[in-house]
Amino acid sequence: MTSELFALGQTERPQRFTWSPSQLLLTPAGTLQGGAALGAAAIAMEAVVSRPVVWATAQYMTFAAGHDPLDLDVAIEVAGRNTSQARCVVSRGDVQILTAVAALGRRKLDVEGTWRAPPAVPAPDDCPRYRFFEYGRGHVGDLAELRLARGRQLHDIDLRGGRGDGSFAVWIRCWDGEHDVTVSDLAFIGDFMPVGFADAIGAPFAGNSLDNTIRVGRLTTTGWVLLATHVEQVVNGFGHGRAELWAEDGTLLGSVSQTAVMRLHSRIRRPGA
Repeated sequence: MTSELFALGQTERPQRFTWSPSQLLLTPAGTLQGGAALGAAAIAMEAVVSRPVVWATAQYMTFAAGHDPLDLDVAIEVAGRNTSQARCVVSRGDVQILTAVAALGRRKLDVEGTWRAPPAVPAPDDCPRYRFFEYGRGHVGDLAELRLARGRQLHDIDLRGGRGDGSFAVWIRCWDGEHDVTVSDLAFIGDFMPVGFADAIGAPFAGNSLDNTIRVGRLTTTGWVLLATHVEQVVNGFGHGRAELWAEDGTLLGSVSQTAVMRLHSRIRRPGA
């Protein structure tokens, strides 16, 4: 992913930005990927507050179809010595797309550590492509490359069925070579967390996210990001899950959590069909 995809336009108001989403950030349905919208909101809040995002969450109100310009309005709710709280509303005309809130800041502390470890999975080059998006259609499938590290291909789920254990992992990259990961990268890649639901329930599904929360860890340089998904529960027609995002060197870049509206599919297309 390049920074150009999240380049915001400044307006005469210092806390308002405009953004025209790239075609590559649209889903096959032609709507803006929710993680991309959260990523843009995070960048807008960082620009206004001049502090890095620690935590951000978004509630999605409606879909944003196409790539007509969006407005991003930032408000600083609390400005503390080390931490600020901010809010960003993303809208198109009179239609509100999402509302994001975030804590931003950085503090010095003599203690650091990571008490999680990445799952033991093959390296990206040893993993098959995960057949999720079709390539060459001019949407997000041309930007994000997915390699299946743990779990089943969608066509295998449809053929054999059976529930998984809730653990699923894919390597994802949206750039060439090594890349300095940003908060917008975490939001975008983290929004793939719901792909793990199909493996967990043992059936193809479609759905949309109601919310998206990211927690930012140590950002570093990596060629691929491992999205290690943990499905927690599917109940009352909604799925709840979380995921960790790992660099190739084992650095914990951050974590995400989501709730998704679940819709089952009776069948899926086989590769090449």
